[in-house]
Amino acid sequence: MRNWQRIFGSCCSALVVACGARQDAAPPGSVITVRDAWARSADSGAMTAVYFTLANTGEISDTLAAVASPDAELTEMHISTQHGGMMHMSPVTSLPVPAVDSVMFRPLGAHVMLTRVRKPLAVGDSVSLHLTFVSGQAVEVRAGVRQP
Repeated sequence: MRNWQRIFGSCCSALVVACGARQDAAPPGSVITVRDAWARSADSGAMTAVYFTLANTGEISDTLAAVASPDAELTEMHISTQHGGMMHMSPVTSLPVPAVDSVMFRPLGAHVMLTRVRKPLAVGDSVSLHLTFVSGQAVEVRAGVRQP
């Protein structure tokens, strides 16, 4: 799919130049979208996790640099890894999102941890996230609460 996108982009660029249109705009950067966002249910004051897929349809890699949520006192990116037969969860301060690729936040992998949620989160509710990228792009996310 990557080759198809590159070929299509090259053809479109050639067509624009051939038609005499101006091309003095900046080259395309990262274009981040979020899909399939969901969160686990939680009691007020408890911890929960949010999962989603980040898709970068741009030609430049970007990095998720910060996460925030008004629905929790503390919001952090974490990655779960297995060492010596035990699962470990570690906070991370940033996460690369390669060009023309995607990164999944999923159970037992990368996820956003909400600590001390401000209200109970039941199936059918939603939580808000604000994602900030190194490029300056910001994405607002609504994640529906559901059972895994």
